[in-house]
Amino acid sequence: MLHHWVDMGHLPERPNMAVSLRRLQTDDQSEVDSLCATVWDGTDYVPSRFAYWASSEANSVLGIFEEQELVAIVNLEAVPGTRIGWVEGLRVKAGHRNKGLGTRIVNAVVDAAQKKGLELLRYATGSLNNESMAVARKCGFTLATEVGYFKLERPYPNHPKPSPVVTPLRVDAERLLELLAAFSEVIDVERLPIAWSFDSKDKAGLERIGSQTQFRVVIAEDGTMNALYYSKFVEDENRMRGTFHVFAADRAIFVDIMSRCVDEVERSEASGASFFVGPRAKEWSRSLGYVSDEFDDRAFLLFEKQLAD
Repeated sequence: MLHHWVDMGHLPERPNMAVSLRRLQTDDQSEVDSLCATVWDGTDYVPSRFAYWASSEANSVLGIFEEQELVAIVNLEAVPGTRIGWVEGLRVKAGHRNKGLGTRIVNAVVDAAQKKGLELLRYATGSLNNESMAVARKCGFTLATEVGYFKLERPYPNHPKPSPVVTPLRVDAERLLELLAAFSEVIDVERLPIAWSFDSKDKAGLERIGSQTQFRVVIAEDGTMNALYYSKFVEDENRMRGTFHVFAADRAIFVDIMSRCVDEVERSEASGASFFVGPRAKEWSRSLGYVSDEFDDRAFLLFEKQLAD
């Protein structure tokens, strides 16, 4: 199969070591598997996504090679119908880290995005991943949003029963946009999370999120919106995981919504649940009694980079 080589004039060759970058193809699967076997004890999701990335017109997977060995990989995904792109799946092979390869390959993705006519690049990572955050900043990305993050695993914890007087309502993106215009303080972040991604709070962003989930809101008797929450179940490495996104302006309502979320994931076949919450909800989660304090300082971050015309 023909491979597409990319000019990497800024990547110097080390003595007796040819260094090159090219777009990856589906027949590079074994090299991707080998690289990712060194990540997260071999449980990385990238190998299972690679075939789709390599065959999809919306994606461009780049890899850096030292001789014939793949030592770094990253994917550029263009969001259909927009000029937004995602930098995802950045990996550097063990034994090749701390050499600037992450920065080099992300800069190559920025160049590729500009050639595609994209105007905005997004890059999400965890707050404990210092190396990933450093790469984002070195490549000109700035922090746009951070949300609290914590996990629950089976067996799920004991929790209060949801209140019979609280009745969440399902709304579409158009109605949610109206509610956010009137009660913007409920959503205490700049971008809304959806699983391990983010999108804007404008009409287009809400419609994209709404195509993946069902928005549920809690409205008080006086018509005030007190909370927004929504869920998405994802499958990775043959395991189902629930992801829940919770924003509330009232602590009691937050506790009630958390009970509903735990009930929902308990009824499912999911092995665990990940929660993405606003700053207020993150503070309140510490008093639930069933969220481990190991997540006290954890957050999920979105970096963004505006591209030149």
